[in-house]
Amino acid sequence: MSTLDMILATELAARRPLTLSEATRIAALAEIEARRIALPVCIALCDAAGEALLFHRMDGALPASITLAPAKARTAARYRMGTDELGHQTQPGAMLEGLGAAETGTVLFGGGLPICAGAAVLGAIGISGGTVEQDMQIAQAATRGHWGAALTKGQVK
Repeated sequence: MSTLDMILATELAARRPLTLSEATRIAALAEIEARRIALPVCIALCDAAGEALLFHRMDGALPASITLAPAKARTAARYRMGTDELGHQTQPGAMLEGLGAAETGTVLFGGGLPICAGAAVLGAIGISGGTVEQDMQIAQAATRGHWGAALTKGQVK
């Protein structure tokens, strides 16, 4: 894709929400990465408001991941940052100290990433089933593979 095509795709994507078709493609990219590292996970995608678009459970994924993956996606969408970054922001003395206790269902460790086009959040992905590092690796691989998506703060270490 040329630079101009990428700019146009990014601008067009910023003007509309993540579609189910795109969510399905992103989930497939996540599963490819999970299979590559031999880790069964749950994959959840949501729209920019944190509402569910897609849930995918690989055979053998941990039962707890059924709850965690959607919560990670919802948290990343609603706070417009990766759940790893949000966790750092809620530490004592940080800008959002105390948030974890204030809002039920908010995930404050890695595995949830917003999916962005330019500055616009189109939706988010949540991965659960491995270590925080593995979940982040899978989420980053899926996000990087989506056209028009750009890694933002909270999506890279």
